[in-house]
Amino acid sequence: MDDAQLAQVESLCETLYTGMPSSGGEKISREEAQSRLLSLQSSASFIPQCQYILDRSQSQYALLVASNSLTELISSHWNNFTIAQRIDIRNYVLGYLANNGPTLQDFVTLSLIKLVCRITKLGWFDDSTHRELTDDVTKFLQATVDHCILGLKILNQLVDELNIPTSGRTLTQHRKTSVSFRDLCLFKVFQLGLTTLKQLQTRAITADHRQEVILGEQALSLTVRCLNFDFIGTNPDESTEDVGTIQAPTNWRPVLQDPGTIELLLDFYANTEPPRSNKAMEAVILICSVRRSLFPSDKEREAFLGRIMAGIRELLKNQTGLQHQDNYHQFCRLLGRLKANYQLSELVKTEGYLDWLELAASFTTQSIRNWQYSTNSIHYLLALWGRLVAAVPYVRPDSGAKGHVQALENHVLNVIECYIDSMLGSVETVMRSEGALEDPLEDDGSLMEQMDRLPTICRFQYNSVATIILAKFDPLMEKYRELMSHLMTSSTESAPQNVAQQVNVLEGQLTWLTYICGAIVGGHSWSSSRIGNGEETLDASLSKRVLQLAQGMDFRLTNSNGVGKADVKLEMAMLYYFQNFRRVYMFMWESSGSDSMSMGGMKLESVPSTKQKVYQNMFENMGLGDHTVVANLIVTKIGKNLKFWPDEHEIVSKTLDLLTDMAGGYSSSKLLLTLDTVKYLASHHTHEEFPFLNVPSNARKRTTFHAILVRLLLSPNGQDKLGVTFDQFMEPIIETMSQLGALDATQLRSEAARMPLIGVFRDLRGVTMSLHNRRSYGMLFDMLEPRHMPLLSRVADSWYDQPDVMISLLRFVQEFCHNKANRVNFDQSSPNGILLFRATSDVVCAFGRRALNASAPTSGDIYKSKYKGMSLALSIINSALGGNYVCFGVFSLYNDPALENALDVSLKMALGIPLEHVVAYPKLSSSVFGFIEIIFRNHIKTTLALDTSVFMQLMNAVHEGLQSSDAQISSMCANSIDHLATFCYENSGKDRPEVHNFNKHLAAQPDLFSSLTATLFNLLLFGPPQNHWAVMRPMLSLMLASESSFTAYKDHLMSTQDSTNQALLNESFNKLLSDVNRSLESSNRDRFTQKLTAFRVSTRGFLTL
Repeated sequence: MDDAQLAQVESLCETLYTGMPSSGGEKISREEAQSRLLSLQSSASFIPQCQYILDRSQSQYALLVASNSLTELISSHWNNFTIAQRIDIRNYVLGYLANNGPTLQDFVTLSLIKLVCRITKLGWFDDSTHRELTDDVTKFLQATVDHCILGLKILNQLVDELNIPTSGRTLTQHRKTSVSFRDLCLFKVFQLGLTTLKQLQTRAITADHRQEVILGEQALSLTVRCLNFDFIGTNPDESTEDVGTIQAPTNWRPVLQDPGTIELLLDFYANTEPPRSNKAMEAVILICSVRRSLFPSDKEREAFLGRIMAGIRELLKNQTGLQHQDNYHQFCRLLGRLKANYQLSELVKTEGYLDWLELAASFTTQSIRNWQYSTNSIHYLLALWGRLVAAVPYVRPDSGAKGHVQALENHVLNVIECYIDSMLGSVETVMRSEGALEDPLEDDGSLMEQMDRLPTICRFQYNSVATIILAKFDPLMEKYRELMSHLMTSSTESAPQNVAQQVNVLEGQLTWLTYICGAIVGGHSWSSSRIGNGEETLDASLSKRVLQLAQGMDFRLTNSNGVGKADVKLEMAMLYYFQNFRRVYMFMWESSGSDSMSMGGMKLESVPSTKQKVYQNMFENMGLGDHTVVANLIVTKIGKNLKFWPDEHEIVSKTLDLLTDMAGGYSSSKLLLTLDTVKYLASHHTHEEFPFLNVPSNARKRTTFHAILVRLLLSPNGQDKLGVTFDQFMEPIIETMSQLGALDATQLRSEAARMPLIGVFRDLRGVTMSLHNRRSYGMLFDMLEPRHMPLLSRVADSWYDQPDVMISLLRFVQEFCHNKANRVNFDQSSPNGILLFRATSDVVCAFGRRALNASAPTSGDIYKSKYKGMSLALSIINSALGGNYVCFGVFSLYNDPALENALDVSLKMALGIPLEHVVAYPKLSSSVFGFIEIIFRNHIKTTLALDTSVFMQLMNAVHEGLQSSDAQISSMCANSIDHLATFCYENSGKDRPEVHNFNKHLAAQPDLFSSLTATLFNLLLFGPPQNHWAVMRPMLSLMLASESSFTAYKDHLMSTQDSTNQALLNESFNKLLSDVNRSLESSNRDRFTQKLTAFRVSTRGFLTL
């Protein structure tokens, strides 16, 4: 590289990162600049050019590109370098950082640091020099302040690099390096971080304020990274906020146990601002979470816990740093974490436990009162109290601080009362803020976190908590009834402003109480030792209020014909309550109806179990009637929601989820069949009765609704109990189909037909989804064939360019021709399988021909407007071809073109979509490659009879799909190759038309097998791990079909290696081929696959690219 070429690279870098070339540079697009610069990463021969750029360039962007390219080249071509060359590159980059680091931009520095750390990781076991990086970095820490910052950045990156697996390396290799680093260097790195913090604390480092801030941040980040290290190879999930146990090695004990360590971090927390202060608190949380076995005795662990609790008490007394949101959040995490790592029996013995408990309770109540600043942190505090009360049964009352149980009871009651008061008060506060404050009821994630924590805490003092809740609930209910009697049948919005505001506040407060009651009732445990101690009567008291509220809301809604609606949030809370009540009190609804059982024709009186007594006691105390009355109340509410909330997508969705769960339970589904409301739903499932069915955004919900009803209808004795036969249930749908079928082509395509078409196909799909056996499927098939089947292809022909109609149709056909649970199983003498395939073929051909001739959309989402329909059409053909309900040989025997047409149109669709688009959309690629795999598997004669150009287009698609990062797609393509190679091997030399056809294709493309063999072996040796299993499958069949291709690849690979590697490679190939027979039996395939795995592992260690 010379100066002119350097200037050209700098210009390209400026274009890439700023959009404008440097002065005098060529004006090109960013994409073009990127593709040119990526050539620097294409071969190890570009390493000198990258070094030249680093040495000579003044452009920071050029330095970044050179550094990134070096990292990529060294990661990809690691085996190309000798150990001496690797050390030279490492020393060169370290020297470059030492000389130029302080003057470089941060992004360049970080890139170079990443390069050094990557070399260190990959070369860890090559030479001791790599393992001495920590010692080399110590020289940076002892030089200038800027070099010290640089050194800390290197250590931070080094810990990350050694902790996080690198793609292309096996997990075994990663763990081996990681464990060695942990044992040799990590503790020293941790000490360097703490030493830097100590020097900053004692002012031993002379630096300006900016440098002090950066040093503090880097040193604290290093401390946190070291403590977060994956010490024992558990690969923790980084997305979770909760910290697990820190498995620190035993030699860390003196530092972690040293009182000075916690004091140092707490001092940093107290005397700095975020982000340093919250990083310091994060380090304290991690130290609190160290494994219990690290301490040699209980005495030392208690002393350690005592220091932590003393520190927390001090912070709580002085409210140190808690005015900052980030600090506050981390402090809540610390409190929540404390009980998770220490048992209550240890906490109560700690000096000052009662003071700590009182301060924690005071802090919790203060936080809850200031909920607007702490919504995302409250659940950590509730978790602390939940863990404390859950442990009470396991602690002797006389151990530890005197009266600790009573103190805990009092504080828990105060926390819960404060929580309820604050949440009820929040409704009015949010309303007065006029949008300035976020409503905590609308933050679903945080709300559910809090509700999950409540049951344990509330049930600790359930009598007192229930009394508090009822004391709030009853007056609010009374006020609400009074206001409703004034509003009568008018809507809340039409009321005077002051009345509307009152109603909104009341409904908001009732929403909170409904959520809280739902959470508490949902926390009832049938396996708990507390069962039978009367808690069910308290559940009954709370449930009675909520169900009465539901009845009141329903009464108003029905009398006003849907005008007098409650707040959406209250409706959602009611559904949450019903879902929890269903989960806890619906599983016994079948057995509770009778106290007797029959045995051998005799009726025996059975003694109710404890659970049954509790269950019956619950409903008796509720005073609303037995379980069927309550169930009917819930289902009536479901019906009213579906009837009067058509435009509220969330309510419709959650209501149907509830109905699905009820219909899915064994006992509850039997009970549903006896309810009048369910009978009404089954006989009136039309949009006239339930307007939500006619709302376009609820189209998917139509499917769910009908799937639930048909599941109930077809359950044992379902038709008798509901008083509706399957034929009667289907009448409205079949009637609509008859009306649509009677329309001429113009009327069928009119706008008036759009919603009925979408609706009827969505309904049919829901019905079909619930047909799980031959009998029920046959009932639907007989209804549709032959009278209504022609409508499907007519609609496909008329509405091909309207995604909403076509998706509904194609999804139904996809479900209808899917042979799940072998339901599509007709009699031996029945032509129905052929008729079903014909109808399927007609739909796919009608849509496919039109879609292929339609012009591509110029704007909008091309997937939704064009490819989604094609993807579904191909998926339909895949289901039909692989359904095992058609003898496909019949079609050619009787000159029926259905199969030929379906394959022809599907092939044109599969190959008519540009390959880059196929790969870009996962569902589309699954359909396209699934179709290719099935024609190679079941229709290879037809496939080989294609024109050579079309066949080669197919093979090109397979070749590309084979290299996909999606394991499913590469697997389908590998299977396609396996089917082809197996056919060639088994039919080699035979005089058959399909063999001649294949030889013709092979003559046009002689290197077909050799290119496939090369790609498969390259993927095995150098590709990502997720593809390995897929690419191994066709290798044996391909080698047997074309031995010359395998020999050519072997010779080529040998020629790229030096003499030492050639000997090793030759030995590996010999091992691979030993004991392998020339057959494609399963046992031989499996043995060869195992050998391929061993071959890959052995060669990866020495192969150079």
